[in-house]
Amino acid sequence: MKRNIRLILFAGITALSLMGCSNKEDEKTEEEQATTEQVAFDDVEVEDYTVLSYSELEVLAYEGDTEAQVMLGRSLEYGTEDIKQNFNEALTWYQMASDSGSAEGTCALGYFYLNGAGVEKDLDKAQELFTDAMEHGSINAKVGLARVMLENGDYEMVSEEESLTSGTNDKDSQDKQADKKDTISEDKKESDDESSDESQDESGAIGLLKVAQQAGDLDGSYYLGYIYENGIGVIQDYKKAFDYYNRVAKSSSTALNDRDAINQSNIALGLLYIKGNGVEADSKAALDYFTKASDNNSAKASYYIGQMYESGVGVDKDYEQAMEYYLKAAELNYAPALNQVGYLYYNGFGVDVDFASAVYYQKLAALQGYPIAQVNLGFLYENGYGVERNLVTALSYYEMAAESGYEGATEAVVRVKAQINEGM
Repeated sequence: MKRNIRLILFAGITALSLMGCSNKEDEKTEEEQATTEQVAFDDVEVEDYTVLSYSELEVLAYEGDTEAQVMLGRSLEYGTEDIKQNFNEALTWYQMASDSGSAEGTCALGYFYLNGAGVEKDLDKAQELFTDAMEHGSINAKVGLARVMLENGDYEMVSEEESLTSGTNDKDSQDKQADKKDTISEDKKESDDESSDESQDESGAIGLLKVAQQAGDLDGSYYLGYIYENGIGVIQDYKKAFDYYNRVAKSSSTALNDRDAINQSNIALGLLYIKGNGVEADSKAALDYFTKASDNNSAKASYYIGQMYESGVGVDKDYEQAMEYYLKAAELNYAPALNQVGYLYYNGFGVDVDFASAVYYQKLAALQGYPIAQVNLGFLYENGYGVERNLVTALSYYEMAAESGYEGATEAVVRVKAQINEGM
């Protein structure tokens, strides 16, 4: 979208004379001439919104430019080096864009309701928004709608042949497809699979993902990898999962809304190499994939690298390196990493034993509802490590973890209740 932007230039008035100035202008004092003058340029076209500063985007956004509104939302949703992540403000800009008819803004709102980011999670609302965005041309909304269906369990297990055709129930057609599949080479099979994807029925989650993937949507490719890896609605196929993940990981996109798909795909590939699923186990390859995501601001990837160093998987065991990567993830407020930093401080692994720091980091993780940290905090309060011993507080943390179904928390609740009753 090209848009004229009104740029204001502030410059001190020089001694150059201006044609047509009146005598009254000549009589201005030196102080008046030293003031600033605004010169407006109305014919500067914006072809690339990514080069604009936050303030410039705001000017356009308040003038009703929906592309600028979405750009502001993206910056606030994902956070940048200069802009702190803020879901509430991002939501405001997306809502403004959506109200003005932007399919991108409406789609972005759908993800907020799908994930419960900045708003209460509401799958029905998310579905409504994704459907509306799809009707107005959003490809990524197909992925959002597919995710709603998957979360609702609204899909049917289909055979490989059915998942690669337009959904026909004609037995002869399916038999012919099966015969053809048995006779073609692997390279030809890949080509046939791709062309079949284009005619995929969009009525189901898998069909929506395939259509989005064919249109070049990275989220579509990532979630296809995810469903093949986990056998959700399709026959589990690690090689297909690897292929879809790899397509995304190879992308050179720098768009903020593609960053998560690229990072998650690199992480997924790393885990496939760690587990040896569909590929030969290779810890070095796993570390390479995790590092790519970590360098691209992925807290989860940094956490996994920390795990590798802490456990000595594919690398020499190194608690200091582990702590470095855990702290990198902790800076992004990633609960498992916060918990692990606390764990290292408690045990003195790579650092001096520091119970107070252990409590601090466990609390940060527990506040996010992370049950492992809640159990750890319960233990610290139960035994008075880094804090004054307090059985009532310990009980409350154990109960939080028990409500999440965390194994062992219920037994801890019973144990602490017994201690409280004995002291009464």
